[in-house]
Amino acid sequence: MAAPAQAATGSAGDSSKSKQAEAVFEKVYYAEDPAATLSTLSTGDRALFDAWTSVGKVEVSKSVSPAPITNAAPSVSTDSVSLAAVAAAACSSYTYRGAFYNSLGGKLGDFWTTGQACRTGSTVSSVSFLDGGGKTSALGWRYDGRTTGKGISSNVGKVYGAYTFKLNIAGVDVQQPTYCARTVHTGGADFGDFVCGL
Repeated sequence: MAAPAQAATGSAGDSSKSKQAEAVFEKVYYAEDPAATLSTLSTGDRALFDAWTSVGKVEVSKSVSPAPITNAAPSVSTDSVSLAAVAAAACSSYTYRGAFYNSLGGKLGDFWTTGQACRTGSTVSSVSFLDGGGKTSALGWRYDGRTTGKGISSNVGKVYGAYTFKLNIAGVDVQQPTYCARTVHTGGADFGDFVCGL
């Protein structure tokens, strides 16, 4: 049997309960027969296993990074970009990043969307999906793909990505959550949220 890989850790990853839950998860994950091992867990260990594998929260990552994309425009690193700050740019891009964690605070994965808006004066004339994806190094989890969309309504452009992750144990997908990151582009600013769709 292969040696256990580094499992997810997070802000609550140093707690005794978190370490116990991680150990129970690894016991099941690396077992010759994970289903049988799972069925023989004590009530307490099953609760720890469920806590380690259940998604508890989704939050904005610290690296929200707006930036103009025109060569003449300077780099911008604030959380909201005004058109005055990028007056030389007809187009701007904005990246909105999120992360999800298990119920004990262990980080499970990251996802992001980079959208672009082009403006004529204060009118949003076009939007584009530039980039987006997901990644995870948490044991048993994998990034499984995305769907995207874009549109303009009432002079507000929106670009989103929906990112699917899977937790697989012994060939069985036991969790398959999808998370969204969306960029929103008005006549005067770029920002983001976790809304799926336009």
